[in-house]
Amino acid sequence: MSAIQVEHYLKRAADFSYVVLLLRGDISHRYSSALLAIHAAISYSDALRIGLGDNRLGRDDHNAAADALKQILASSNLSDETGLSHLRYLLSNKSLVAYGDQRIGAKDFEMVFTKAERFAKWANGIGTKLNIEGWINDNQ
Repeated sequence: MSAIQVEHYLKRAADFSYVVLLLRGDISHRYSSALLAIHAAISYSDALRIGLGDNRLGRDDHNAAADALKQILASSNLSDETGLSHLRYLLSNKSLVAYGDQRIGAKDFEMVFTKAERFAKWANGIGTKLNIEGWINDNQ
């Protein structure tokens, strides 16, 4: 595990999340902010995985990342998997937000933001609870 890598992914997640906060209310940038919210969750997931010893981060298959995170958490004897449902929701909507040809409604965008916030809170709690080296909880 590399504390420097954990910090890198956490800083990336915080950067994406900050821009989401700036753009979230601006209807003309809702696709950008939703995609950044999803990428923030991916970065939090990557930080957890690296911090828990997974060196097999896949650059393309983010859905596999949720499965890998679930496995790692199970081996850590952690039963709190509530954040995984938020991550799976976000990952399942990534292509729709980034490339889809369907109109996305305001409620759907709000759900992306809500799920991203909940996943970030959960990830920060897990990183802190497991005392992952390099974890900087931005909620403290």
